[in-house]
Amino acid sequence: MGRRAALTVYLAAWAALLLGVIYWLRKSGVPVWAGIVGAWLLFMLVNGTLAYKARALRLRSEGKQAPSYFRYVFFPTGAPKFKDEAPTSTHYLVGVIALVAGAFLVFCGVGLAVSAQWSRMPHPIAAMGLCLIPSSIGVALLYFAWRCFAVRSSSSRNVA
Repeated sequence: MGRRAALTVYLAAWAALLLGVIYWLRKSGVPVWAGIVGAWLLFMLVNGTLAYKARALRLRSEGKQAPSYFRYVFFPTGAPKFKDEAPTSTHYLVGVIALVAGAFLVFCGVGLAVSAQWSRMPHPIAAMGLCLIPSSIGVALLYFAWRCFAVRSSSSRNVA
């Protein structure tokens, strides 16, 4: 069996196991999102442990000191430094989250303003302020998302 086939079988076994865990958790009354997050954490922990064991055996056979388990499993490339630039994929992930949250807040603010019955309100200016708050936060998040998508990893002019 080649490496590709072994990897395919390994990932298929994990997928079947994780679907079984999610199904069991769902039948026991746990929400689906909690089952998915728990299954993902279990997958990462078991794979990290297997990788640590293989690396520790190789380093000990070479006569070197094995890294600590916690550091290797949770920070395999080392702890992030304060001034290190984030990878481009992280910029895109944060940008997508900010884009969705910003669009939702703008939608909520505009929806409140459009559906309000302004003639029946005792304080329409205060109500308008309450409509502007989520809209302005949403616009700020949309600008932040645009800045996250505009970052180029090779240029330092976009890094704050």
